[in-house]
Amino acid sequence: MTVTQKPGHRIPTRTDRAPAGSERVRAISQVLRSWSRARVAATLVAAGLAAVFLMTANGMSTGAGTGWTGYALVSAGSILAGFLAGSYVNAPIGAAATLCDLRWPALGLFGAAWASSAREAASSAQIAVGILSLAVMAWALHGRLELEREIVLSRGEPSDTDACTGCRPLFPAKRGPRD
Repeated sequence: MTVTQKPGHRIPTRTDRAPAGSERVRAISQVLRSWSRARVAATLVAAGLAAVFLMTANGMSTGAGTGWTGYALVSAGSILAGFLAGSYVNAPIGAAATLCDLRWPALGLFGAAWASSAREAASSAQIAVGILSLAVMAWALHGRLELEREIVLSRGEPSDTDACTGCRPLFPAKRGPRD
């Protein structure tokens, strides 16, 4: 036992990086619980803005009737968009957001706007696009939280996580004044 290791405390190993089933859900929920107030505030603000965007884009704000499926899609889509935006704010080093991270959430939001609108498209097509757009946003959120979980677990040892080297950072590092 090393000096920094406490009795009963198990240091995560590389085999701990891919927990299965409920362990993975528990690990990701621990990541969410460790979020700062700024990240939680960004999540709430972004969810509200996404709801306003979706309701304006699909005509719900003007009273166009879309049924309960439209409201459910707007609710789920705005919640997912809020969590995605929260995952971009103050992310740990190695899990910083890039411009490439915006493509799937944007596609999901526009798909949700189309699927929840009162169009004369086949309702089965709108439902399929709505489910697909939620799935794309959930997949993007899972990827962000999984990357953050891997980064947090790999503190102190080399990380073999995939990183996009061709993308620009979403929030470039602030530079100090030049001398």
